[in-house]
Amino acid sequence: MTFKPLLLIPALGLVALLSACAGPMPQPDPGEAWIGLQEEAPNDLMAERVDGHKVDDGRYFQVKPGAHRLDVTLFEENVGDANQQDCNGHLSYGGFKAGEHYRLVESSLGTAVSARLYDAQGRQVASTHDFNCMPG
Repeated sequence: MTFKPLLLIPALGLVALLSACAGPMPQPDPGEAWIGLQEEAPNDLMAERVDGHKVDDGRYFQVKPGAHRLDVTLFEENVGDANQQDCNGHLSYGGFKAGEHYRLVESSLGTAVSARLYDAQGRQVASTHDFNCMPG
């Protein structure tokens, strides 16, 4: 009896799951603000919640104009170490504008983890509060 078909089923499930995450980005709604995420390699920064409500796609935020709280999770890979840290952080910004594109950029220096929000002109408009990191 061969076990190859049994191994193939979980592998196909994983491929399907990963391909769903890597699908094309939707078109931004011009009536909302778009917030893209940028992390340092090999880390992964994921969108989690807007104003306490879970987001549908962890690759970006899209919000109505005005004030919002954005919650993110950073999966921090330590170079040369198999351990991962999961870091949770948030930022609040009151000036989101319809049709504007923003970037939330992660930065890690040693054990300090932060992220800064930049507007379309490249100006920093907000930064995260302290990240809370735990071994993953």
